[in-house]
Amino acid sequence: MIITNTEHNEFTQYVRILARGRNASRDMSQAEAKHAMTLLLEGKALPEQLGAFFMLMRVKEETPEELAGFAQACTPLWKDLKADIIWPSYAGKRRQPLWYLLSMQLIKAAGYSILIHGTHGHTADRQFSADLCEDFGIQIAASQVHASELIAKEKIAYLPCELLHEEFQNWLMTKHTLGLRSPINTLLRLIAPAGCAGVQSVFHPNYGKTHQASCALIGKEALIMKGEGGEFEVNPERTTQAIFTHRDEIEKISGIQPHFDGKHSIPNKQALIDCWKHESDEYGYHATLRTTALILMLKDKALDFELALKQATALWAKRDKLAFG
Repeated sequence: MIITNTEHNEFTQYVRILARGRNASRDMSQAEAKHAMTLLLEGKALPEQLGAFFMLMRVKEETPEELAGFAQACTPLWKDLKADIIWPSYAGKRRQPLWYLLSMQLIKAAGYSILIHGTHGHTADRQFSADLCEDFGIQIAASQVHASELIAKEKIAYLPCELLHEEFQNWLMTKHTLGLRSPINTLLRLIAPAGCAGVQSVFHPNYGKTHQASCALIGKEALIMKGEGGEFEVNPERTTQAIFTHRDEIEKISGIQPHFDGKHSIPNKQALIDCWKHESDEYGYHATLRTTALILMLKDKALDFELALKQATALWAKRDKLAFG
């Protein structure tokens, strides 16, 4: 079906719901949001409608029901992909090395499989996971089938988001043409195959509650926190509030100290290698172990933070120091 801009189409109703003015506009229901995202995924919206929809959602901010509906529409995209941990990586970093890549090595050593999905870059001054994955033994999948094979063989794989849906990368890039992040930036942190636990980093703490409520609506198990630079990584200089969807209370992890002297201020692959080999960076060491500990708690509900941190430290002690570089 060819969509033209001379008549209403099925997606028109969702732009109208959001844009009827201060008194008549309203939020979408979960079912409406699922249908709206299904239409977008099927290419049944004009570019003008897509841009208007993204900006209207951005202005009003997504409700848990809307995010849950969007996520439900995306569930079939995963096909047969599964992993113990689904790790979205979309922010990139500009102020710190990607310490979470070292945490992934420890989580894999603990016996858990990881499926990373992310973008190959939408902001010029940031380094993204895809830039360094292969330097740390993480292969970039060429297809979903390839990702499944890598997970079965190596327990870890990176899947570019356009292999989930061909438009995801393009939709992320609307940040530049529209000047603002879109709901897709939030949605891609939330989606996961049915029955798979996920980690989610939010830019603003208030979004954590929205993600938590959305996960409750779709029955997703997740660990949500404000990560360093927008990526899922603990900053050991501040208190981290970790929201586990299947634990009763928010876990508050105190920072070690307000400031680490000599910490790196830009992404640096060699800093990651040196820390892995020689434990040469105090900030990076603690960021790695604390990130690892929280994920161990996600997978083992009997663990408290102190015990999880001991397990992370034991995994670090047994690492292959010559694995990289």
